[in-house]
Amino acid sequence: EETSAGEKRRQLTDDSSSDNKKRWSEERSIRDNLELWLGSSLPSPLSTEKSDYLVECGICYSHRLPVMSDEGDTTTDEEGPLPEEKCSNSNCNRYYHESCLFEWLHSLPTARVSFDRIFGNCPYCCEGVSVKVLNRAQH
Repeated sequence: EETSAGEKRRQLTDDSSSDNKKRWSEERSIRDNLELWLGSSLPSPLSTEKSDYLVECGICYSHRLPVMSDEGDTTTDEEGPLPEEKCSNSNCNRYYHESCLFEWLHSLPTARVSFDRIFGNCPYCCEGVSVKVLNRAQH
């Protein structure tokens, strides 16, 4: 008797699903059961890098900025900076690239500079934010 590919796939899925159900144990943690059931480990803060969490900049909406070559072209050989400047307002918590936040604050008429920092308001919540002053060669 000949079976279709869809029937074979369903049969394999049903078989592996019942095997996985038999492996589930209330004596193990939910995390351990899921890892056993899925056949791979789940990510954790201890085993992942900061860049594994995709955080986009609240100004340019990109994860990484493009890296400019010496000729002024964008290059994909290097990875650009991640958004690491964060608004201190716990209700906002937006991240920004240092250069994006500098440009934003630099464009505000109310921004003020003190020593090597520029101070102004967060684009989202108007909480006070600051960033190191960048010279034109840095961004």
